[in-house]
Amino acid sequence: MTEPTAKPAKGQKINVRLDAARALTHIIGQHRTIEWVRAERPQWLQSPLHTQLLYGTLRHYLSLGEALHRHLKRPLKDKDLDLYHLMLVGTYQLKYTAIAEYAAISECVNGCKALGKPWARGLVNGVLRTMQRDNNWRPDLAAVAALDHPPWLRSLIAKQYPAEADDLMTANNQRAPMTVRVNRSRITPEDFRQKLDTAGIEYQQGPWPEALTLDQPQLASLLPGWDQGACSVQDLSAQHAAHLMLSALQTNTSAPLNILDACAAPGGKLFHLREALADIGVAHRLFALDDKEKRLQDLETIGARLGHATYRYEPKHGLTEQAQANGAIGLLCIDGCSPNLPFDPTLDAILLDAPCSGSGTIRRNPDIRLLITEASLLEQQALQLRLLQNLWQHLVAGGTLVYSTCSVFAEENDQVIHSFLGATSDASAQTPAQGYGQMTKYGWQMLPTDPLTDGFYYCLLRKQAVQDEAANP
Repeated sequence: MTEPTAKPAKGQKINVRLDAARALTHIIGQHRTIEWVRAERPQWLQSPLHTQLLYGTLRHYLSLGEALHRHLKRPLKDKDLDLYHLMLVGTYQLKYTAIAEYAAISECVNGCKALGKPWARGLVNGVLRTMQRDNNWRPDLAAVAALDHPPWLRSLIAKQYPAEADDLMTANNQRAPMTVRVNRSRITPEDFRQKLDTAGIEYQQGPWPEALTLDQPQLASLLPGWDQGACSVQDLSAQHAAHLMLSALQTNTSAPLNILDACAAPGGKLFHLREALADIGVAHRLFALDDKEKRLQDLETIGARLGHATYRYEPKHGLTEQAQANGAIGLLCIDGCSPNLPFDPTLDAILLDAPCSGSGTIRRNPDIRLLITEASLLEQQALQLRLLQNLWQHLVAGGTLVYSTCSVFAEENDQVIHSFLGATSDASAQTPAQGYGQMTKYGWQMLPTDPLTDGFYYCLLRKQAVQDEAANP
């Protein structure tokens, strides 16, 4: 196997194993995320091999660690976590890749000096060579997948999905598919498929014309028309959001619909909704909130590539003539829990893709299973409920709120809706049928056991209309 290469800094040789070990130490030791590494230490993810080693080692962190511990005569000290991670990266290479074993071992041994621990060269060499000879450590895939989930997480999955637990954990250890969304405001799905055919990129058609799942993932920037905004990368489960919104909107009105994406960044669902509304010719004003300025800036950059105009919404000025004329999306940096949201109760629809554990995206983000805790699920639940209650005040009677998370756990899904409905007399849950997943008490749950979708939850909430209130005083 030929390893990808990257251009090192002048006079410096890249040690990919060392970079992966350093990234792991930040993630595990300092509770960083892969996204933090990507933003703050991009040199640690500068090549396909970097990504393979970091993601692969994170995916099998616990089972690899169990195997490694059997070959350590004594546990390493806490200050040697970086050394432990260097050996873990080496172990992953030996057991899961076609990388030449001598390269896997020698580069890890060489990394000891860069860590300031040349004394460990013999230890690393000895342990990895022992691991090289150990061909009996790995049980079947389902057993490895269970080991790769912390005990509390394994237990919660088994409790909530008793018939699917093994399959769900196995799915979490697989690589996720790559699904693209054709930007129908730039190119027709038919023309885009033709470009894929010409480029020799094989794909499967999704449930909507704009949804295509590639047979083999590849760099997004190499997709036909990427720089011209012809497409975006968006999981099939996330693409349901725009279609659910469309199904619930009253589109037979001449007045523009006021629609809010309450947790919008990085903008995938927001821009899909804009493209879908424009495609069917529905007049609308679209607004988007996020509480992080940097995330809004990234959203603006993505929107510019796709050809979607944005502007900074200033409530005291109202909608500018320019914004109304060009259909720009109004952006506002504010927390959705703020008591001073600048919207009168005149929003016809709200999309709340709530902050959550991300437990449905573990196969894309293997750091999640090592960073989330049981307590954090309840913390997220409280935040999700506050967002729902606050945003509901700004929805018109008869309006619709689509609540979604990329979580597989009831704590963040049905339990949140149950609490909300119990405290909100003018709210009711409606459950539209979907092509993927299964019905829950209040919504719809997709799982990564379907190879085409991440774990995702949707619930459609309707606010009692005026005529309903009159009929039910």
